[in-house]
Amino acid sequence: MKIGIVGHGRFGKLWAGCMKQFGEVLVYDKIESKKEKVEGVLDVDLLFLLVPISEIKNVCEEISDKLDKKTIVIDACSVKVKPVQDMKKELKQSQPIIATHPLFGPDSVKKLGLGGQKIVVAPVRVTEEQLKVFEEILEKMKLKIIHATPEEHDQQMARSQALVHFLGRGLAELDLQDQEISTPDYQSLLRINDLVTNDTWQLFLDMQRYNPYAQTVRKELIEALQKLDNNIQSYE
Repeated sequence: MKIGIVGHGRFGKLWAGCMKQFGEVLVYDKIESKKEKVEGVLDVDLLFLLVPISEIKNVCEEISDKLDKKTIVIDACSVKVKPVQDMKKELKQSQPIIATHPLFGPDSVKKLGLGGQKIVVAPVRVTEEQLKVFEEILEKMKLKIIHATPEEHDQQMARSQALVHFLGRGLAELDLQDQEISTPDYQSLLRINDLVTNDTWQLFLDMQRYNPYAQTVRKELIEALQKLDNNIQSYE
């Protein structure tokens, strides 16, 4: 099996290492591969697009006419509705597509290992056999597969990811530091901050801007905090 990877950031490096046991891995990154062209990784069985959400449309537009009709295109974005729309629009109607979201990253794998980690899989335009080939790889990696539609994924991730990252970035603005006089609850706040600061600002912006449900959740939180603060001020 030949496996292509477009995007060699933190997750791209992790995924490339994971895929080596399943075949030849070809990697392209527009920053690292200045003298090479993306065509060098397109003649493959599986093509992973590990680029920011905001780049999916441009990448698909660039590679659409260069792909073999049997190549299965797979994204790994933390938002699903928008990337799926872009892939379906920009790639040929005959192109197999699977949308995924690995619910882990380099930090969690380093700490907890790969086995038992979860990955969301949303079949977009594939046969049962093509989906089986891909999911057999995930099973060999001992990943837990969660099937969901792009809409179901984004609704849940608006709270479980976008909201957590919003809190983490907000806490970072307070420049909280470890201190001698503190409770375990305070340490929990510091851990939320640490969880998100290793991720790029681009990832944070993309998950907030392109998840259609994230803005509503953010507003609900801000309104709840404002209401709580008003109650404190008015309490007698």
